[in-house]
Amino acid sequence: MSKGVYSLLIRVKKPLNIRIGALGVRRFNPGLYVYVGSAMGSGAQSLEGRIRRHLSDAKKARWHIDHLLLSRDAEVVKVIASETAQKAECRVVGELAKMGLPNPELKGFGSSDCSSGCFSHLIYLGPAQTIEEASEKILAVYRQLGLKPTLLPFSLERENV
Repeated sequence: MSKGVYSLLIRVKKPLNIRIGALGVRRFNPGLYVYVGSAMGSGAQSLEGRIRRHLSDAKKARWHIDHLLLSRDAEVVKVIASETAQKAECRVVGELAKMGLPNPELKGFGSSDCSSGCFSHLIYLGPAQTIEEASEKILAVYRQLGLKPTLLPFSLERENV
């Protein structure tokens, strides 16, 4: 995998108030979230490089998602990725947003450079879904959009990506 789109399924374990750079302090309720990003470069900007960075605990908070992932009460539980040379990030966000719960706290999260006008690239799925249910829904969205998703095994994500 070198270029493509990816989704991080994130579990927030308890209510969090986190300063998200210029967005200010935002509240994150417990439950599952999905963050959608793209990687259209090579090396550190490749799909592998971007995912590896997100999963690392040894990073400086540079992007909105870094602030959330550096909390010990938020963890990536699954990663879904698809190779593609097309910018598919906003299409994936648009479809996933249809199954998310409204959360005004997420406005502008990960989408400050979005030219499509996305509300957020982080979607709150809520506390009721299981990781498996959420993963299947994300995979279905990728397939619906003509992408070929890969669900990366969690043990491989941390060690080999």
